[in-house]
Amino acid sequence: MIKLLGRLLALFKGSSAKTAPKVGSEGDPIRQMLFASQSLHEHTALARRNHSKDPFQLVAAAKLAREGKKPEAIKLLREVLQWPGRETRSELFLWAALRELGVQPDEQLGSEVLGVVFEMPMKKGCDTVAAYADGSARYLNFSGAGIFWDAPDPTIGALGRNMIDATIPPSPGIRPRATLALPREKPQVTLLTRSGNYVLVGPPQKVLDASTALMPGLTSRNKAARQA
Repeated sequence: MIKLLGRLLALFKGSSAKTAPKVGSEGDPIRQMLFASQSLHEHTALARRNHSKDPFQLVAAAKLAREGKKPEAIKLLREVLQWPGRETRSELFLWAALRELGVQPDEQLGSEVLGVVFEMPMKKGCDTVAAYADGSARYLNFSGAGIFWDAPDPTIGALGRNMIDATIPPSPGIRPRATLALPREKPQVTLLTRSGNYVLVGPPQKVLDASTALMPGLTSRNKAARQA
């Protein structure tokens, strides 16, 4: 199923069109969720608007942690990780929560790149494109438009895989990403892993080429799907 911008915006009830941040802007929660690094506290706020299973499980873990039941919280999160059909971003959300509780993945699991977010500064904003290991992808245009792709699709899957593979192995200069601030001058790419998110400012040409190829690919496939 293709999740278009209007459907995702509906998840954020309580924010009027006049006060909601522009999609793709620095304070936009839709953009921030591309990085799948929200804290347990942030998921508690998210669950008030989003009725999917994972936020509620994360909220339950947050409640257990606040009550001093850290082992129980960790056990719950590990159990949710074993659910079949796990989406890539769900796995990243769960690992962000586990790290918050002091659990780190082993080296092999922790180093695997499960997703990539590429950000290109523009005169009036920023173009952002994200690809995940499960074949899903996101594109937020600087204008405020967006494409949210979750349908199994060989074309989008291959473009996304190329984007992820272009970042492997990580280039020298990559560092942990401390904030979700938009880039101001140079493009940057963020690698999403079970051990955390890592950013590279001014990525090599192969990353630029793979990332910019996914943008028109998503636009073309989205247009064809809407006309079908």
